[in-house]
Amino acid sequence: MAGPSTSALRRATIVLLLAALIWGSMIPVLAALAEHYDKWLLSWLRYVLGLPVLWLAVLCSTPPVAPPRPLQAGRLFRLGAAMTAFSVLYTFGVANAHPATAAIVLMCGPIWATILSRLLLRAAPPPGFYVTLVLVVCGGILVVLGTPGRTAGGLGVEGGEILLVIAQLCWSWYSIRAQQWLADRGQMALSALSSSVASVLLGGVCFVVWMTLGLDLPTRAPTLVEGGMIVWIGVLGVAVAVLLWNTGVSLVGVPVASLFSNSAPVFAIGLAALMGFVPSWLQLVGGAIVLAGIAQLQIRQTRMARAARRAG
Repeated sequence: MAGPSTSALRRATIVLLLAALIWGSMIPVLAALAEHYDKWLLSWLRYVLGLPVLWLAVLCSTPPVAPPRPLQAGRLFRLGAAMTAFSVLYTFGVANAHPATAAIVLMCGPIWATILSRLLLRAAPPPGFYVTLVLVVCGGILVVLGTPGRTAGGLGVEGGEILLVIAQLCWSWYSIRAQQWLADRGQMALSALSSSVASVLLGGVCFVVWMTLGLDLPTRAPTLVEGGMIVWIGVLGVAVAVLLWNTGVSLVGVPVASLFSNSAPVFAIGLAALMGFVPSWLQLVGGAIVLAGIAQLQIRQTRMARAARRAG
């Protein structure tokens, strides 16, 4: 099977790095919002605020040339359920883990994506993938070891890490199945349809929690800064980032796209620094190793694509 073209690799690099930038910024932002707002409401608001942007993009986009296959309610429900599980587990995982530790746990995403791609698609990762994975993991370990204020002898595990692992499994499954089931409708419609179902399911989850356990409803209006952060995690964190992610997955596949998502901790560290948390030199070195690993894979794939084009 032929690999992606040079232009596809270039497009994938741009959209996936932008998605990683947005998602990386959400780690400290969600952690800050969770101190004052109910985590269930945050999970639901992320999708509700992003839906108008996604559907506006669908209305403004060019429809597919070929008629898409009929929608299947069962498949839409499963995609929405996977997104719902991811959103809830991600929000609670980030809120119950140190921001830097949460970022490193999320670096395991390529492992789950590779395993699921093998099981569901019988797909093998591209040459150089495992070298990149080793570099990313090693860089992640350095970031954890260099976390300012980390307890000596420990890795800062606070309980939310297992939730983030399960969330990654749900997201990888969604990413694979969404391309199989909805890609013929275009990436904008794919993102809008699956996010719409997820928002309905999340609303139902919030209602059940409200009726049984109760929700901590806000007692005051959000400040200007908090309002900006809420809009950020919804409009950009869901609508824009999900669209960018699905576009990247359609170009290079889930395992490679997951490697790009591992640059999110680098952006998270940068934003945390802007919020007053000074990164250590180990974190900076670890982030550089992560980016170097991704860069070497992209260089290798670009060379292979150019060689294939010359041979053709």
